[in-house]
Amino acid sequence: MIKKLNDICSFVSGNAWKSSEFADEGIPIIRINNLNTNDNDFKYWQGDYDKKYLIYEGDLLVSLSGTIKTFQWNGPEALLNQRIVKVTANPDTNQDWVYYQISHVIEQIANKGKHAVIKNVSINDLKNFEVDVPDFQTQNKIVAILDKASALVQKRQQTIDLLDELLRAQFLEMFGMKNPDFQKWDEIEIQDLAKGNKGSMRTGPFGSSLKHDEFTEEGEVAVLGIDNAVNNVFKWDKRRYITKVRYEESFKRYTVFPRDVIITIMGTVGRSAVIPDDIPLSINTKHLACITLDETKCNPYYLAYSIHSNPFTAFQMKARNRGAIMEGLNLGIIKTLKLKNAPISLQNRFEKIYFSITERKNSLKQSASKIEDLLNALLQRAFTGKLNLDLSIELDALLEEIDLQKSENDLFSIITNEEYLLSLINRLNNQEFESQDLYDKAKQVAFQLLKEEERLAQEFDEQSQSLKLVVK
Repeated sequence: MIKKLNDICSFVSGNAWKSSEFADEGIPIIRINNLNTNDNDFKYWQGDYDKKYLIYEGDLLVSLSGTIKTFQWNGPEALLNQRIVKVTANPDTNQDWVYYQISHVIEQIANKGKHAVIKNVSINDLKNFEVDVPDFQTQNKIVAILDKASALVQKRQQTIDLLDELLRAQFLEMFGMKNPDFQKWDEIEIQDLAKGNKGSMRTGPFGSSLKHDEFTEEGEVAVLGIDNAVNNVFKWDKRRYITKVRYEESFKRYTVFPRDVIITIMGTVGRSAVIPDDIPLSINTKHLACITLDETKCNPYYLAYSIHSNPFTAFQMKARNRGAIMEGLNLGIIKTLKLKNAPISLQNRFEKIYFSITERKNSLKQSASKIEDLLNALLQRAFTGKLNLDLSIELDALLEEIDLQKSENDLFSIITNEEYLLSLINRLNNQEFESQDLYDKAKQVAFQLLKEEERLAQEFDEQSQSLKLVVK
């Protein structure tokens, strides 16, 4: 049955809390950055409020600006800020089905043409969107299938998060108070670690010198901003360019070099990243500080990690901002921040550890991306009436977990379910797979089970005159 989302859900828009009344303690306020980056750096409210703005763990939230997305809140009891909407399914509708449905709907709304510098969606767009609402039993079946694929995505992300924690623990063990030499190391200001030449520590050109209307989506000289460092690793986001002529005329001194450290000093401040070796000709904006180091004194990965994850540095930045109307950094503050002058050999060893863990993370991210593609395909099929509610979808999700580099995988979920085994055998015998990758993983499962002589065997089929797999 076709219904508007407003007919099956209730919507509560967040409140525009006065930033001048934010406090250091009280009840947290959920802002968009708390959703998009799992940022627990909350602003707090101590005044009166309407209880309709209260958010609890498990509530369904939709961000209407920036990264337009659905979220299930997993933080503390908090208050809802503007441009975020709380969605609650009616009693006769599965809340999780609504979560997946809106995940599918939201991008369709965002791509209807309402694009500015930041994509925006109105609450009325959501309320008036028409969807096909199946019966409650079918909703439950759809959720069961999507939950399996979603759980695999979450499992991958949890493993990636654990690697982040491992890297931080390794850093603190090497450069924190756990190191017996910590107290022996002198403190040194960042400005004393930069190269000796003029401009080795710099911010980008003033806004009046470099205007947004000069930027193009393609060009000769890239312009780096906050988005290139906001996750504490360098990444390309929205590409911005200026002409080589403008660069030569006015901006050559703002050139960014391989292994420079960039630090965000406006907006989301204190994020840092190392410029990769393959960076094309680039400059930085005024929103970034850029440091070219004397690498005989300081490794860029040690500095970058110290900026965003070292309590010793974080304490100094917080102390400098105490009492400020707006949180921010400037080049003067960064120059006088102090680090422990750890041996360069130890710093260089940390870089190797950093890349080793990063390589493992990237491998997991590639795997997670494949599973997310599966989930997105399932969403598309589920909400266009093309989802076949059979075991093959669930089996695909389990097969995505198979690591082709391992000689043995954990097959417990497959071998303990007779229906999964039968589906696997039938599809292998008939080669019914949507991708070569899934087919290779299914063969890997079969080879392992045949080798272990557990549950599977091969028999000669007279009709096809070939070997076929059978369940033992």
